[in-house]
Amino acid sequence: MESNRIPSWAGKKFNDLELDDRDKILNHELLVVEVTAEKNDVRELFIRLQGGTPLSAQEKRDAWPGDFTNFVIRNAGKQGHDFSNPMPYFEQFKKSGGGRTNIADGEHYVDGWAERRKFFAGLAMTLMLRERSDLDFVDIKGKTINDFYINNLDLRPGDVRTERVINVLKLVSSLPNFENLKQGIPMTFQMAFHFTLLVDSLNQGNYKATWKQEIVAAFVDFKEAIVGARKHYKDTHESLPHYESFARLLSGSGSDTAEKIRIRHSFLLSEMYSKITVVTLDQDRRFGPLEREVIWNRDRGCCQNPGCLLPGRRVSFHHSEIHHIIEHSAGGSTTLRNGILICTQCHGNRKEMQGLTDHFKSYIEKRYSQTNRTFFNELTDDVQSQTDRSSRVRGALRITINWGALNINRPTEVISRQSDGHTIVEMLRLLLTEFGEPMEEQLRSQKITNYHLSTNPTIDFVNGADGTPYSSIKIDGTALYFCPQSDRPRKVGRLQALFSRLKLPDGDDFPEDGLTVTIGEE
Repeated sequence: MESNRIPSWAGKKFNDLELDDRDKILNHELLVVEVTAEKNDVRELFIRLQGGTPLSAQEKRDAWPGDFTNFVIRNAGKQGHDFSNPMPYFEQFKKSGGGRTNIADGEHYVDGWAERRKFFAGLAMTLMLRERSDLDFVDIKGKTINDFYINNLDLRPGDVRTERVINVLKLVSSLPNFENLKQGIPMTFQMAFHFTLLVDSLNQGNYKATWKQEIVAAFVDFKEAIVGARKHYKDTHESLPHYESFARLLSGSGSDTAEKIRIRHSFLLSEMYSKITVVTLDQDRRFGPLEREVIWNRDRGCCQNPGCLLPGRRVSFHHSEIHHIIEHSAGGSTTLRNGILICTQCHGNRKEMQGLTDHFKSYIEKRYSQTNRTFFNELTDDVQSQTDRSSRVRGALRITINWGALNINRPTEVISRQSDGHTIVEMLRLLLTEFGEPMEEQLRSQKITNYHLSTNPTIDFVNGADGTPYSSIKIDGTALYFCPQSDRPRKVGRLQALFSRLKLPDGDDFPEDGLTVTIGEE
């Protein structure tokens, strides 16, 4: 067949070819392209071609046309690029590329600022969406960022969205003691993301500048608490709130999703709000952006009008209102306790809102005074209730109290908190509240897990190896502390043994189904 024909030049050297074949080769025109560029660009290109170094996802975005591409390169920096003029904001990072093209082994090209540009693109995207819809979290995945690049090819000069990004980055780098952000653990891009969003919320509000003097120190303390919670988990496998609601969610599957970002940021708000002085310049104004965000998270994004017609009463931040429970015209203050989340439609019915005043007051009283906890502990629990759902899938500790079996006229209650220790403490609190002194005598007479309850935890909960005290959790409404030190299997075994020894007020044993401890899905 024709396809199997052997060419006349096969296996021959040039001098062995027929004259016609040699002429075809010698007279064939070649296309030559000359690349004109700066010395560093030529070197980079040579290394890429010779070393076969693949482009990262961010480096591919750098090659896309459009104003957002130039916006990212200009402000986050790209070595050797004409537009590159990185902002002082990036000096907060201990490791951000060093400003050089790094040829680690002379063969492979490494762009030291590619991750910085990716971070800046995700941060800018989030801030620009907040400008459009007040509060918004989106996935910071490659596809989401790619789509944002494509949808923002043209940005007008003076675009309020890009100005908001630049203004908050300038503000962060001008904060008193800005350089202290480098203290302790490195200022990772994820930590910087949440810190910058917090500063943005404060900057968008009508607040006195007092917070600017305090926020860096407060955030450094927050970082140290994250480190401590991580170490505590590593040593004891006990998930403290800073680990469960923040540190754990910084890595692993889904850490860059809107849901996990929102949970982390809600926890950050609950921790930071009480540690900085937030004072409005005008006490007669509407709720500011930070208060609105805190209340929106506190009320779980649900309109608090029980008659709301929205599906699930769910309301986006953009379409929500913060209603003064006691109207401002009647002397009501613009404070967290006097604000409640309402959808735009319900808020428009003033008469209905006035008729719900007592309902709102009751709700707020429950939210703030329930179990004698502060609002910020309440908010932390609210945030944690979201992470509990994912925790249970991977096997969280759960304690079920069958009040009916214990001769108490209350519905069955399932407890699962931000950590195993907090779950146990809530169970203890409920038993002490319901059964009083007889229950306290029982619980203090025997070990709960590794230790008895104590009123002097720094002495009673001590590591015998090095003499340092273990962590402890106070049982609200009592002077008693619980030590969570022990692994989960021991907790489960000890709790089951404890439940089998407890007595009801009439002296009968607790029924087997009165208290149960389980691990697993709901």
